[in-house]
Amino acid sequence: MKRIPGLFFLTSVLFLQFNCKSDLGIKPLPGTLGVDVIFLTKEIPENTEGVYLFVAPVFPPHAINELFLSPNSIPLDNDTVYTEIYLPYGHYQALGLWWYNKGTKSNLADIFTLKTFFDQEQFDWSVYEFDITPEQPYLRTKLPANLKRVNRDATIKGTIYFNGPFPENTLATAIAAYIQKPEEDIDYFVYLNSMDFSIDKNPYHYTLPVDSRNTIRYLAVFWLPERGGLGDFQTIGYLQEADGTPKTIRLHENETVTGMDINADWSKIIQIK
Repeated sequence: MKRIPGLFFLTSVLFLQFNCKSDLGIKPLPGTLGVDVIFLTKEIPENTEGVYLFVAPVFPPHAINELFLSPNSIPLDNDTVYTEIYLPYGHYQALGLWWYNKGTKSNLADIFTLKTFFDQEQFDWSVYEFDITPEQPYLRTKLPANLKRVNRDATIKGTIYFNGPFPENTLATAIAAYIQKPEEDIDYFVYLNSMDFSIDKNPYHYTLPVDSRNTIRYLAVFWLPERGGLGDFQTIGYLQEADGTPKTIRLHENETVTGMDINADWSKIIQIK
């Protein structure tokens, strides 16, 4: 059972072109998860390409290709939509919804719904887990969804300065905004507001859309080596005050803040052998 803070609902790190598992209709898997998606708002962001159901055998995942992803977007024209995903028998630690947009590559900041429940024993919110077995090959559940969580209505702009060239074994370099500074592995998912992993130049001028309803308390640059998993992202710089503490950014709707420059230091990385 994965425990999460009481404030946890993802306003949601890597690319989805890393081959998420999906049923392509060639050979159906033996189990079926049926989900009644209940949309809490009729507002759909203009740049929405689709919304996809995902299931995670392990959460947080070690790699994106561990996820099972529905092959088609669920319909967005009804308040409640029933959808199914085929799965092999086994235990699953999470299910949720992933938002795709037309403008940028999707990443883990676009997980905007994760099924949770209130654990009376722990007196805390926990991620919902379930089993698909030969004895119970079909399971049906409900999943509330609020697309306002991906309506990023404000923008942070700045420049990232690296103190040297990118390492040859670079898989991805990203800038990410968090509503709290992450301390545990799960925090990198729980507190994520927005992410851009397309950094490929030095200096890099970034434009990061964020949700203005959340104060940004940690804006950092991360590096991921080749053959690295999602848990191998390393912090190489962050937006800071003169005393070295993380700088807080508060935004209003349709506001753009500029000059949020970050110095990234390659000496902070630890190479994975």
